Amino acid sequence: MNFDLTDEQTMICDSAERLIRELGALERRRERIARGEGFDRDLWSQSAELGWLALCVPEDAGGLGGSITDIALLMIELGRGMASDPLISSAILCSTLLAGSDWEGRADWIEQIMSGNGRLAFANLEPGDRAEWPAPRATTLKAEGNGFVLNGAKLLVQDGEGADGYIVTASIPGEQSQALLFVPADAEGLIQDHYRLIDGSRAADLRFDHAPISGGQVIGRGDGVAALLEDAIARASVATLASAIGSMEACLDICSDYLKTRQQFGQPIGKFQALQHMMTDMLVTTHNARSNLYHLLSRMDGDRDERAAALASARLAIGQAGLSVGRTGVQLHGGYGVTDEYAISHHYRYLMALEKRFGDSQAYGAMLADQLFGPIAA
Repeated sequence: MNFDLTDEQTMICDSAERLIRELGALERRRERIARGEGFDRDLWSQSAELGWLALCVPEDAGGLGGSITDIALLMIELGRGMASDPLISSAILCSTLLAGSDWEGRADWIEQIMSGNGRLAFANLEPGDRAEWPAPRATTLKAEGNGFVLNGAKLLVQDGEGADGYIVTASIPGEQSQALLFVPADAEGLIQDHYRLIDGSRAADLRFDHAPISGGQVIGRGDGVAALLEDAIARASVATLASAIGSMEACLDICSDYLKTRQQFGQPIGKFQALQHMMTDMLVTTHNARSNLYHLLSRMDGDRDERAAALASARLAIGQAGLSVGRTGVQLHGGYGVTDEYAISHHYRYLMALEKRFGDSQAYGAMLADQLFGPIAA
């Protein structure tokens, strides 16, 4: 695997680092969260101007056709600033679903997402789920009259508050396959409940009560939907893991500076060997996490089973690494570490939220065990 960045990748990293430096101030983040805003709208607007919202859209769909490595490098830099804009949910996951479909409305929505004028959210997780992986859904799409009706509930729709519409998964009674549906935010029969997550981002629970669905709202149905979902969720998971790497590396910088400036017993606390050992553990854990991300990137375009195993392994390793680095960073700061005034507490909450996104470490650990040793039931 070639670790040298191309000129285009270097430009992406430099521009992201510069933008986070301009818009990623902790005070700005705290004020935004206090106002109840789930993401920085200025950052979202700048992301559109810089072409990041078009990065993962294929060229034949009007996008830039960037690679998954390009996306990962961008998200590492954005993760340093705990960026929680809907880039993953809308510009990566939903754009991938739309670009891989032959839905007649896909071109218009892809254009709206790339320009920053429209946002979609992915509604898949249901009560009892531990991971957002293609599986039979309790939400059902039934034929009625000249169209369909949708019934069911979706939980923890990331960036669902304020979205212009939702891409919803549903099962069709009598068929083994799933359906992908476009549901506008103001649809009849749609009930929304919005709330704040631990890191300050916003999510929504959706309930569909006999919601009418026309044939023109069906993005896809049949055997190809599962593969499309798997690819889109895998790409969004890579972006999530890359964000965690960036946040962990920011934790290292924050803690290193703190140990150099915080005085105790007439000297910087960084001179105490026990704290040096903790910093060393954080460094090794973070570097191992980045290595897991590189391994996953090398398997993204390969065999489907290899990719699934690499993704489960990376989700498990990086998820646990993020929690460990965040906890250690808080511990190094002592009581200050849990307060809202210190950046380390925000990174800790950010890493906690990322570990749960698309499925927690426990769920992916079970998936990895099944892939390596076969289902427990067997």
